[in-house]
Amino acid sequence: MGDRDDFGARVLDQGPVDAVGPLVAWARFWTQGWRFHGRASRAEFWWVIVLEAALAGLALWIVGVHGTGGRWEFYLDPFGAVASPKVSFYLLDRGAGSWWGWGTGGRDVRPDPWDALVLAVVIGTILPRWSLLVRRLHDRDHSGAWILLLVFTGPIGWFVVMAMVARGPRPGGARFDRGMFAGRRPPTEFGRHMSA
Repeated sequence: MGDRDDFGARVLDQGPVDAVGPLVAWARFWTQGWRFHGRASRAEFWWVIVLEAALAGLALWIVGVHGTGGRWEFYLDPFGAVASPKVSFYLLDRGAGSWWGWGTGGRDVRPDPWDALVLAVVIGTILPRWSLLVRRLHDRDHSGAWILLLVFTGPIGWFVVMAMVARGPRPGGARFDRGMFAGRRPPTEFGRHMSA
């Protein structure tokens, strides 16, 4: 029973968890994916990237087996490792060929069921991937606003943010642990993090 309690405590802790394994990292990705305060350890961040890369590779293999692999490519950035569409998927019929969709590329296609499943997973993980990146930046004592570099500077921002998340934690990042669950942490422990 102690291992289960320890696992639950590590998953729900809003600070970075040392020596996190793939199961704890993946559980934290889903249980804390809505939270943009707190911190994520370097190991937690990279385990999620590795697991996402494996799942994206599996998804691309599955759609490739079913003949729609040419519609997808693998994409890696600080937000995560995901399958990215090479074509525009039109999702709703608005009459007379007037469709709206999602994706990039010159061809316009309707998604088959495998495409729709991959699209749903990619869209469903947007918020957890962004919050993980913000929490990783917090562990480095940086504001989450640094992700705007990715939006406004393209490849330059990609390299800067990747260098930021690849480096070790800074003690000042504990200032980002305030938030919804801060009351659960003993005041002396929170104060110790702040003064470290």
